[in-house]
Amino acid sequence: MDDIIAEIVRRKNAGECVALASLVWSSGSIPMSDRAKMIVGADGSIYGTIGGGCLEAEVLAASNAALTTGENQLLRYTMTEKQAGESGLNCGGTVRIYTELVKPGEDADLFDHVLTARRAREECVLATALQAEGPATAARLWIGRDGRTHGSLGSVEADRHIEEIMSECIGLERGRVYELDLADSKPEIFVEPFLPEPILYVFGGGHVGAQIGAMAKNVGFRVVVIDDRPAFANAARHPAADECLVAEMEEVFADLPIDDQAYIVAATRGHQHDEIVVEQAIKTPARYVGMLGSERKKMMLWKRIEGRGGERARLDWVHAPIGANIGADTPEEIAVSVVAELIAVRRGSYKPWKTKRATVDIG
Repeated sequence: MDDIIAEIVRRKNAGECVALASLVWSSGSIPMSDRAKMIVGADGSIYGTIGGGCLEAEVLAASNAALTTGENQLLRYTMTEKQAGESGLNCGGTVRIYTELVKPGEDADLFDHVLTARRAREECVLATALQAEGPATAARLWIGRDGRTHGSLGSVEADRHIEEIMSECIGLERGRVYELDLADSKPEIFVEPFLPEPILYVFGGGHVGAQIGAMAKNVGFRVVVIDDRPAFANAARHPAADECLVAEMEEVFADLPIDDQAYIVAATRGHQHDEIVVEQAIKTPARYVGMLGSERKKMMLWKRIEGRGGERARLDWVHAPIGANIGADTPEEIAVSVVAELIAVRRGSYKPWKTKRATVDIG
């Protein structure tokens, strides 16, 4: 998602117009993310995907029309069994795709506000008036968590309605279409919540930590690798990481911005370091805390932490041994199992694995 928003901002800053296609509603099985977006440039370049197959071909045609005529389109598309077989999309859901022209200027500037808020770890929403036909107009409203606004949906009444439901919108995992009952119209407004980007703190820059960080970056996490050894926390060793910190485990937590979109993995070179990380991590609002190791190691560390006042309820919440039970053995395989668990927690679909295979401590 950040990549799409950043690409819109980049092209806007270059003075380019783009067609933006967004999934705004779906029902049944669909071949794309709930927050799928795709942009098409005037040069024919495509960034992102709206699902592939014949659906994407239709969206591409709508995008080219938007770029040529300046008209927006709201497409409703149902994948029949026959179409699914022909296109390779084995699903049968119905989607609504909104394709619009985004031009440099005030309209596109609102994407700047989304990107800035996300990177500052602030929540916001972006509301867009769905114009089913006709020339594109700037009808978009950005609202920050603190109530700040930029832009407009075209009327004071519409803006006020969306501002009033801000708290309801910010908690959503995906966008929602609202039909407003205004004095003279009933416009449809697509409201998208944007939460701070998920950030993963990998404590330990060894073999496993490096693989976890690289893989997590590929699925959309901001990655920070932390180790007390300079040789294990540097950009050359972790080229995919957003940041590498050389710091003592006991001290670094005071300087980390940890919120409910933060994930913490203890993958250090020794039990004593993992113990420090877990003991500090359970005091934070992090969404996820996990530790490499065995059940025996867990029992030993938990007993010591609890003896120093650590809350048992918080310790029981820690994912340990970390990762999905896939029989992982190598650092790369362990990373797959760990990142699968991170994704499950991030998407709200995590359920304790039936059995846990202890992850090995190999640094």
